[in-house]
Amino acid sequence: MSWKRNYFASGSSGLPGIFTPRTMTSIAPSKGLINEPGQNSCFLNSALQVLWHLDIFRRSFRQLTTHKCMEDSCIFCALKSIFVQFQFSSEKVLPSDALRCALAKTFQDEQRFQLGIMDDAAECFENILMRIHFHISDETKEDICTAKHCIPHQKFAMTLFEQCVCSNCGASSDPLPFIQMVHYISTTSLCNQAVRMLECREKPTPDMFGELLRNASTVGDLRNCPGNCGEKLRIRRVLMNSPEIITIGLVWDSDHSDLAEDVIHSLGTVLRLGDLFYRVTEDKAKQAELYLVGVVCYYGKHYSTFFFQTKIRKWIYFDDAHVKEVIIWALCNQ
Repeated sequence: MSWKRNYFASGSSGLPGIFTPRTMTSIAPSKGLINEPGQNSCFLNSALQVLWHLDIFRRSFRQLTTHKCMEDSCIFCALKSIFVQFQFSSEKVLPSDALRCALAKTFQDEQRFQLGIMDDAAECFENILMRIHFHISDETKEDICTAKHCIPHQKFAMTLFEQCVCSNCGASSDPLPFIQMVHYISTTSLCNQAVRMLECREKPTPDMFGELLRNASTVGDLRNCPGNCGEKLRIRRVLMNSPEIITIGLVWDSDHSDLAEDVIHSLGTVLRLGDLFYRVTEDKAKQAELYLVGVVCYYGKHYSTFFFQTKIRKWIYFDDAHVKEVIIWALCNQ
């Protein structure tokens, strides 16, 4: 799931929760992506639809003209090619083969994203972003990149440190800095925490969703007190930047989970950065509200995607070659 900054003002559609963009953007009509039997490319097609429909990424990526090319395994070139087709092709359904082949060659040693084999859409999305960093950032390490033109780190990356602080003895662990493109949370923890939070409140509040995600991401992750006083401590994660796009990956504990309906009812459409982490350091992040614009779904060993298309102000459903408009309540019933 992807949230982005508030580029929307209250709309005139008459429906609560629908937002109207302040400025109209130029984007070609939505196109589907081919997934022939045996290709198992639905995970890649879903990641591609998210990247293309994220206005922030699409516009920024269009401006990039130079890169470190890896020829037939160049993810940058393959992504540029499919984006040109999204924009200018008269075809309603496009092939994603070039990017699929580039991914397979790039990750051959790790045996990830290989041709004909199903893989994980969130990890595909994350790895495409990191390969873009590789192609444009002059060998800069992933965890220290500050290049202004690096879209993954400037737009998506969450720069964090985690630390344990004991309220009993006052001891604290050394802060551990890291960067993540996707914030992963267990669906079981999410649902359990939602029940506990609702037991303590008469009704949900606007800030509940961020708090829910924060609690779910640390539940069960207890550490020993660094001062060895015997206390068990929850980890504290502090956000040190203000990303424009936040991506949440929900991790299912089994292939046959019965929590799907509970997860849907736990989701919110507005996310405050200040609620998602123990603390945020930038004033911009403290005030930031992000709105849900994309959801990648996995059901029956198949990926599909919902995305809010800003030009037509509607949610669109992408199931490989099939593209259709959906009304907002249908998003919750899929």
